[in-house]
Amino acid sequence: MIRSFFILFIISYVINAYQVIADDPDPHIELHILDALPNNDIPLKFHCASKDDDLGWHYPKVGDDFHFSFRPHLFKKTLFFCHFWWARNEAIFDVYNYDVAVNCSSDPPIFYCIWKVQEDGFYMGPQLNQLKKMHDWISHKKRDV
Repeated sequence: MIRSFFILFIISYVINAYQVIADDPDPHIELHILDALPNNDIPLKFHCASKDDDLGWHYPKVGDDFHFSFRPHLFKKTLFFCHFWWARNEAIFDVYNYDVAVNCSSDPPIFYCIWKVQEDGFYMGPQLNQLKKMHDWISHKKRDV
């Protein structure tokens, strides 16, 4: 009995997932990383990747918008992370996973995830006017020798 219920649950979940795709032929996530640091004298650099995709090194100027899009895995396994450096600061964290996705927009076919890199940390939200602080920089002070 329990096994039959479980199988029916899985089948209905898959049918529902495919119905969403059928209603919306190209649903995908569009993730943006905006450089909103104070000036170009100290450049930002970052490297982003997932298990399957290396998105490479990026050296944006203030105001630049690095973005990429992808289709998330059906069973909530999609994960992208980035490692950021700026002056003597750095940070590494997931820019997209199932838990972070709740901060993205929820209007298909494009689900927007906006990250804004600022002097005081990293902000995320579905739009520029709906961002909340998610991470701080980790500062590495210069050692006296």
